[in-house]
Amino acid sequence: MGNNRGVMQVDIKVVQLLCSRLCHDLIGPAGAVHNGMELFEEMGVDGGEDALKMVSASVSQLSARLGFFRMAFGLGGLSGRQAPLSEARQLADAFLEGGRIDLDWPSDVAAEQKWQPTGPMIKLLFNMILVAIDALPRGGILGVSLVRVDDEPDGPAIGMAIKAAGEGATLKDDLKSALFPATAEGTEPELNAHNIHGFFCHQLARSLASEIEVSAIENEVRFAVLVQE
Repeated sequence: MGNNRGVMQVDIKVVQLLCSRLCHDLIGPAGAVHNGMELFEEMGVDGGEDALKMVSASVSQLSARLGFFRMAFGLGGLSGRQAPLSEARQLADAFLEGGRIDLDWPSDVAAEQKWQPTGPMIKLLFNMILVAIDALPRGGILGVSLVRVDDEPDGPAIGMAIKAAGEGATLKDDLKSALFPATAEGTEPELNAHNIHGFFCHQLARSLASEIEVSAIENEVRFAVLVQE
């Protein structure tokens, strides 16, 4: 698998584009909070129940996105207050709540007590989830599964797989070129705020000496990666 494990080089343009992506995804619920407060001020306490509901829902959505993005893009990891997979599942579920995509990530308490993915593995998984979300433009079901593989030649590994299933499921060319920059036409993929998470996902996998595999059939796109423990 090479000797690049733990090494990830990211230039300033990638950082800027990631910041743009974050701002784009956070401005919606943040703006809704502002609009709700303005509506509350106009209607007053007696007539502001709907405004308060809007604010409450938007604050919850904003908090969920911040929690997910902190793990996906931040230097820190999970809180450590509970089992890593359990916390990761809760963050992903909250991130997708109320949208057009349902999360199918069953828990396996017995297995999860025996092994746990590391922080960098969860970070890679979250970025794979973001890529898979973009493969479902009309919504659908996002399935997540993890398994420990003991018979790998280089030692135990953790396999992580995501299935994006829904009408019109597809991986767009610009996102595919960011996820697989080595196969993009020209020397560098055309990176922007809409596909930067694909490139970051590639870089995370590379830092773990792994490669993401993608397969697709009608209305379904699958992502998989095998990471050595």
